[in-house]
Amino acid sequence: MAISFLMPNQAPLILGLLLAAPSWAAETYPQEVAEYVERRELCEHFRQEPWPEGSSEADRTRRAFIAAGFKRHCTGADQAIRALRQKYRDDRTVMDRLEKYEADIEGRPADAP
Repeated sequence: MAISFLMPNQAPLILGLLLAAPSWAAETYPQEVAEYVERRELCEHFRQEPWPEGSSEADRTRRAFIAAGFKRHCTGADQAIRALRQKYRDDRTVMDRLEKYEADIEGRPADAP
């Protein structure tokens, strides 16, 4: 099966997500929490992607890909986690999972101070 439609380095992301999925799926969470966790894991991936500094077409394409992934998976994450933490504040299992995530991440990469 050819995967030529994937961006360079995207195949390891997909493989990593497939292998990591059982680690967050092992716990049973309410559907909205499970959906947030899945989206947030993708957000975290794009937050940690190295930002190409060059001016080549490949660098510009890669920057656009990273920016689009960040926008798609991270937009709304701050508001969503605050709402989920409020709603599930008495559910220790859910809170343990949500506490693994920073609450204020939109607009900054993972390595920003």
